[in-house]
Amino acid sequence: MRLPARFAGVRLTARGIAFLVAAGIGLVVAYASGWPSLLAVSLFLAAAVAAAFASVVVAPPEVAVERRIDPPVVEQRQPARVRLSVRGPAAALEWVERTTADVQVTGSVSGVLRGGGARLLEYSVESRHRGAVPLGPFSVVRTDPLGLARTSRRVGGTDVLTVLPRLHDVVVPAVVTRTDPDSAASTAFGPVGDQRDIVSRQYRAGDPMRSVDWRATAHRGELMVRTEAAAAASSTAIALESRADAWADADEFEWALEYAASIAAALGERRSTVRFASDRHSPIGADAAEALVGLAVVERMAGAPRPAELAARLAATDVRVLHLITGRGSAGDLRRLPPLPHGTTGLVTLVTRAGGAPAEVPPGWHLETLDPSTPVGAPRA
Repeated sequence: MRLPARFAGVRLTARGIAFLVAAGIGLVVAYASGWPSLLAVSLFLAAAVAAAFASVVVAPPEVAVERRIDPPVVEQRQPARVRLSVRGPAAALEWVERTTADVQVTGSVSGVLRGGGARLLEYSVESRHRGAVPLGPFSVVRTDPLGLARTSRRVGGTDVLTVLPRLHDVVVPAVVTRTDPDSAASTAFGPVGDQRDIVSRQYRAGDPMRSVDWRATAHRGELMVRTEAAAAASSTAIALESRADAWADADEFEWALEYAASIAAALGERRSTVRFASDRHSPIGADAAEALVGLAVVERMAGAPRPAELAARLAATDVRVLHLITGRGSAGDLRRLPPLPHGTTGLVTLVTRAGGAPAEVPPGWHLETLDPSTPVGAPRA
């Protein structure tokens, strides 16, 4: 049988339980011995407990709470301030703000509310681990004047503090130059996201002869020169495989995740468009900030998509560089990566310790191997 909502949070205190037990024992002894004074005392104790229970049920605390987290997204071990605006009755109420065990709290997350009107409560939290950290709900407790019964009520819901993976200074991986044999135009890819288009145009008076593009001149039948311009739609996609079988252990996965987050952060500083995906259901972000928030909550899971499926999903988003990061458990799957669209370059980073099985990638893809036993930001050979 389910109790009505108003009874759900009502409890007797230790004192209330003692009163109730004493009343029960007194009633038994009073009836057995015919002691009327004891009967009166026992009835008084039982009535006091009933009155206390009724008082907290009939008049539950009416409180409204607004929670603000500033900032709502932080790096690991960086503090976030939580402000609670509480409106409620003037009666003294105990309060408790629920937090998880893996956060360090500065300030108080419990106490007594005194005085009416709006009251402002503050504390700060730091998390040692990435992820979505729930804060709340806020609970208030009312006790009857004799301290025999109490009722607890949850006010408002739970808000989330997003804690990003640890970020490192990394060297953004470099890829290769691709030339179109028909137009003779080439795209030079430096570090991922730093893309420049080498295009050809008609010769103009004053152009240096060393800039003449002889291949394009032969192809067009008129004098052409090379010129460099920023790519109009340079974007990078980062795919982090989250399939549990791809990773030998959780530490290697966290290493790869921090590496992916560091790459995304570096691209964000260069104002490059960054798309990110780790499974077949999550939305594909369009900037570094969205990629970092997505990486904050990724976990290893069974049934996540294999590298070929991830790559195909991101390749359809019109990116210039597709960066796939995976573990040694998927080394054998890399040869089945799909062909890339024209103008897209693929880069695979295989996170595996030295001596792992060799891997092969199809044409158009480039492979590098990183050792998770080294620091994430360590320079590569």
